[in-house]
Amino acid sequence: MLELNLRTYKCPQQFIQFKLGLRDAISLKQAITFNISQEQNTDDIERYLQKKAYYYKLNKQQGLLLVEPLRV
Repeated sequence: MLELNLRTYKCPQQFIQFKLGLRDAISLKQAITFNISQEQNTDDIERYLQKKAYYYKLNKQQGLLLVEPLRV
């Protein structure tokens, strides 16, 4: 499983880093955990994951976003 810390980034860099990390996870066919702060707005990320039909779990209290690779 891959892990990427998004806590240090502000929008739009946060979204860009998210997409780059997700692309790496997809190419390796691995799940990825993103570390986020409770204050970060994740609406754009969630909309993107829903639009692309990714399976994900968001736990803002723990500051974790887990994204599973797409199953074909």
